[in-house]
Amino acid sequence: MSEPPLLAGKVALVTGGSRGIGRAITVALAGEGADVAFSYRQDARAAREVATLVERLGRRAIAVASDAAVPEHAEDLVERTRSELGPIDVAVANAGIASSSGWENVAAEHWRELLATDLIGPYALVDAVRSRMGPDGGSIVMMSSIAGLTGFPGEMVYAAAKAGLLSLTRTLALALAPRIRVNAVAPGWVRTDLNASLHSDPRANEAIVRRIPRGRWGEPEDVAAAVVFLASAGARFMTGETLVVDGGNSIRSSAAGL
Repeated sequence: MSEPPLLAGKVALVTGGSRGIGRAITVALAGEGADVAFSYRQDARAAREVATLVERLGRRAIAVASDAAVPEHAEDLVERTRSELGPIDVAVANAGIASSSGWENVAAEHWRELLATDLIGPYALVDAVRSRMGPDGGSIVMMSSIAGLTGFPGEMVYAAAKAGLLSLTRTLALALAPRIRVNAVAPGWVRTDLNASLHSDPRANEAIVRRIPRGRWGEPEDVAAAVVFLASAGARFMTGETLVVDGGNSIRSSAAGL
């Protein structure tokens, strides 16, 4: 925690805040003084654990069962946050899904399912929250990926959605200026439960770490720190930007193509 806290007295909303990167973001925002509402899709136990962590930091917490793939849920999530915690200062579109679709013969249903969560969902959140932010505006953070910057044939649909999210970030930054700032974070390989099969397998882990100039996987807290910065007054003159948090992986990938 900073002294004074960077987000003292603020209200934050995080989608997908019960696990992995979302959990770290929720706790980090609370650690910097924000009351936090967060959504989760299924794991009520994990959501209760995160709410307890927030409350132990002396902040208010609301855990709301919600599906980012359903646009109407965004309206309900934002309204509950505003009514119980107050005007929203920070919104983080973190909820997302990924799967190994490859690039050939991808089913239309797979496109619809992933884009509904990873691209339409963040837009629905912004559309719902923009009129419910505080009088001084606020900060919106989109959670993209380096897959949206570099391409990823093994997960083409995911990469396309995350690239679209970067374009959406820039477009909304222009549309909502000057009152609301919109930025994105693009993580690389981050150690979470979702990719445990990779970082727990010695050969796969070694191959991934070898690609990262910093010599290690990212941790959820590394990404959360970038989100806190973009949410804070320290980033008050930043909008439409993307912070890459990947230990240098994407620049090594670019250099490999030279």
